[in-house]
Amino acid sequence: MAIAEGTQMEEEEPEGEEELEGEPEAGEGQQVLHPSAVPGVGADAAAEAEVTLVNEVAGEEKKGQRSLGKLEPKRVIEAALFISSKPLSIEELGKFIGVAAPGFVEGLVKELAADYDKYGSAIKLAFEPGGWIMRLRGEYAQKVAPLAQEAEVSRGALKILAYISQNEGIEQSKVADRLGSVIYDYVRELVEKGFLTKEKRGRTSVLRTTQKFRDYFGQ
Repeated sequence: MAIAEGTQMEEEEPEGEEELEGEPEAGEGQQVLHPSAVPGVGADAAAEAEVTLVNEVAGEEKKGQRSLGKLEPKRVIEAALFISSKPLSIEELGKFIGVAAPGFVEGLVKELAADYDKYGSAIKLAFEPGGWIMRLRGEYAQKVAPLAQEAEVSRGALKILAYISQNEGIEQSKVADRLGSVIYDYVRELVEKGFLTKEKRGRTSVLRTTQKFRDYFGQ
């Protein structure tokens, strides 16, 4: 009986040893990501692994580009910026071309911005809070400002905007005292269209013009 028990223990110990030996092997298999870290694997295999990783990263980008057909991703981004009335983030622009890699998308945007600078376009790509947007360069904005005003701002709102621009940081209640309670609707319009910002201060708000205002009116 004692011998049988001893025999059992001797038979079970190798099994335990196999389990212990097997666990490090599995762990090692998970940790060794680069072939160059494995003894006996040459530089060729390591280089091949690096290429594989690059291809995996590029795979998502290629997938997104395939969904565009013959359309060039940079031109799709250009079209999105042209049609948008608000800044678009890198993430938003990436959705238009089906690419989630921010570095790739940002690279296309910067290439596009450089194209506009290189060829002396009247339009520039500007980075503002919220993302990228197309703007007129200041010298051209002054020439066509009346068109921009008619297109985006009502005549009444334009008067309010002119007054606020001359009194930067004025309280909304003071504007109302000066120009009447009708200003509240106009201020709302100007904030929605990105020409003004409102910052709460007590029972009123402080009004300031935005970068969009300065671009449009060549300030």
